[in-house]
Amino acid sequence: MHDGDRARTLAEMVRAYLDDPEVALRPDAPELEVRLNTWGYGPDGGPVDVEATVQALEFVRRGLGRRLSDQPRRGTFYAWYDGQAGQLRCSLTSASPDRLPFGGTYRVTSDAAEIVALAAADPSPGLVTFDDVIRSDSSTDDGAVQQAPFPIWAVVVR
Repeated sequence: MHDGDRARTLAEMVRAYLDDPEVALRPDAPELEVRLNTWGYGPDGGPVDVEATVQALEFVRRGLGRRLSDQPRRGTFYAWYDGQAGQLRCSLTSASPDRLPFGGTYRVTSDAAEIVALAAADPSPGLVTFDDVIRSDSSTDDGAVQQAPFPIWAVVVR
């Protein structure tokens, strides 16, 4: 196997976020901002190095800070683990950490390792077992399913 043929680690994939010149703040076009700035990384099946991946997220945070240093406004770089897709996801937004573009309830954590550990602990990324499917209880008044807020690592950059 040639070095170019080897699978990239999760940390290497995360570092590549800075390689995309289209990653930028677009406060006047929030839908475009989400579409262009959101990347997903699926673990290659090997073990996830939590420490190296956390370091990669910090590397990207610092790089975005340099990239945005001449911008008039701040941005938020954030990451979360999407268990249904089996991906660690990263994005940049013009919104503050308490106004991230999610439909579900989330909680912000300052510990990136909490997020990466979820990816590392997933025994079968992208597979949702029948036991993990959330069912709606039709006996409740509105039929809504109550879920615990999911963790998101979010940091302000500029």
